Amino acid sequence: MWNNSAVVKVPVLKLKEYPSEEAETVDEVLYGMEVLVRERTIKGWASVETSYGYRGCVRTEGLEAHEWNVRRWQKLSKYVVVSPSADVFEVPGYKNPYLFSLPRGSLVAASDQEGQAGWNQVRLSDGRGAYMRKGQLRPAAALHCPAEQEEKLRESLVRTALTYLYTPYRWGGKTPWGIDCSGLCSMVYLLHGIAINRDAKIKKGYPVKEIPVCRVKPGDLLYFPGHMALYIGGLNYIHSTGRTGQDGVVINSLNHMAEDYREDLASTITAAGSIF
Repeated sequence: MWNNSAVVKVPVLKLKEYPSEEAETVDEVLYGMEVLVRERTIKGWASVETSYGYRGCVRTEGLEAHEWNVRRWQKLSKYVVVSPSADVFEVPGYKNPYLFSLPRGSLVAASDQEGQAGWNQVRLSDGRGAYMRKGQLRPAAALHCPAEQEEKLRESLVRTALTYLYTPYRWGGKTPWGIDCSGLCSMVYLLHGIAINRDAKIKKGYPVKEIPVCRVKPGDLLYFPGHMALYIGGLNYIHSTGRTGQDGVVINSLNHMAEDYREDLASTITAAGSIF
């Protein structure tokens, strides 16, 4: 049964430019995230819009769209996966077989049932109960940081970005299994409850506003032609690059004397952006 809203029920759902496996992957929507189903396209595909305003086509087999399940999901408080990957168990215990693994940023629902020591009992998108390790989850409501705690939020954004170091580059990706430049920056912010534009540009309607490059601070964003990075301080920035020899999430410098200086990027900065 199709409704206007649906919930992703697979670990990673590819968002395609048009309804075909051969189409470019423009984004990845993670487990537990809600999408707005705009229309059914060809058999097995739907045109959707994410909660952060990104549009594309997905395979319908990756969506939980039963109205009762979606409404129940919307009412439940959520946990977000904060470890690079987290296994989901039917029965708690490290030696037990796991059902599947979820990447960082995925959402599961909190259960009103007490889990065993070191474990959280959770609800999956189809209503099933399951267990996950406590240390790999954080209440989604705790991700939001008050505006007055700017310095704390800046530091946290940088720490989160650094957890993606050495993640391989993947076009359209946004998980520790593979990520692109805008996927990295958007996920870092999303893990703090802030939705920025998924593309490598400042866009009206999102919280990032352009600032002079000379005023950039840790946690702010740097923009280049078709590329973006997160500034971490000391003239250094972290980004995901497909450049031969780096191929993934690395740190580079704006200091022309530094060993990791990239002139091709430092000389082509188009803008800096900040939510502060």
